[in-house]
Amino acid sequence: MSLGPIPLQQDLTTKGGKTTAPWTAWLQQLFVQARTLGQNGTTAQRPTGTIQIPLFIGQPYFDTTLGYMVHVKSLNPTVWVNGAGAVV
Repeated sequence: MSLGPIPLQQDLTTKGGKTTAPWTAWLQQLFVQARTLGQNGTTAQRPTGTIQIPLFIGQPYFDTTLGYMVHVKSLNPTVWVNGAGAVV
């Protein structure tokens, strides 16, 4: 998942004070990606992805069982790799 371009050509809010649809969509993408940055836990606790918080290629996770960062290489099936690209 990559963060789309900032909708600079769109107003942030409507005259009624509500966030416009392009900004709402962009902010939701930003939230999903920011929420994954500090994830950590055991190998058994690795995220599996949900509709609210989907996994994305390259998603980082500090695996406390292994003692280092791992990243999502593929989604279906979910494959986690270490920094050298070895499946873990």
